[in-house]
Amino acid sequence: MSRDDLQNQAPAYTFLGSSPAEELLVVARIHHKEAKQLFEHAQEAQAEGRQEEAKLLMDLWIARRDMAEELDKAAREEIDDPIVAELLENEEIMCKNYTPNTPTYIAPEGELPQSWIDEMKPRPLGPIARAVAWIGSWITK
Repeated sequence: MSRDDLQNQAPAYTFLGSSPAEELLVVARIHHKEAKQLFEHAQEAQAEGRQEEAKLLMDLWIARRDMAEELDKAAREEIDDPIVAELLENEEIMCKNYTPNTPTYIAPEGELPQSWIDEMKPRPLGPIARAVAWIGSWITK
């Protein structure tokens, strides 16, 4: 079965939710759970005196909590899906900053200089590689 056949088939597994709102709620619950764990670990780190780790975990907790709240709002159809909105936002930025790739060197119409041709030639085989090749050709006979 080719790769294209697999892409054109209906999915074998379905998401637990039956509607987009329920799917967003499931993802929001996962984000809430992760946020709770991050907050607990941040409190533990702060209690043990690891201030930098606590700050990092608190920043991650805030970001995860905010994403969970956005997903909750999207499930209630108060806003659009935040993940799709972020992707579309990044697409606009990428399109604005896109510069097509242009080669920095274009080969001349004529023949390449001999020094370049010499540099592009494969290096000769060393004695071990020649011996392995000789043995390999001997075995395959």
